[in-house]
Amino acid sequence: MAQVFHLRQLLAELHGCNGQIGDPAALMAALARGAEQVGASVISDSLVTYTPHGSTVVVFLAESHAMVTTWPELDIALVDILLCNVSMDYEVVLREVVRLLEPARVSRQFYERPAPSC
Repeated sequence: MAQVFHLRQLLAELHGCNGQIGDPAALMAALARGAEQVGASVISDSLVTYTPHGSTVVVFLAESHAMVTTWPELDIALVDILLCNVSMDYEVVLREVVRLLEPARVSRQFYERPAPSC
């Protein structure tokens, strides 16, 4: 019988961000730090900035990805962390983003689902 892997995903909304929401390089560094802390392997990263403001920052991992999209004019950031390795704690990655953005409120949705491969 084939081994069953699990996809673990965290979607978080950060409201009332008082930190460095307009600094995509700092966001990229926070995601990379969090990935390193959980033992994930960074394969690549990407950054898109929007006019007049906002950005999407993605760190591609051997274990999947970590991503943040920002709306500085609304002080909101959306975070998506997907890890295939169930021993990795996605809260550690989120903590680095929260530390940087200093939100007034964080809401979370968690998903864990079987996957045929990862």
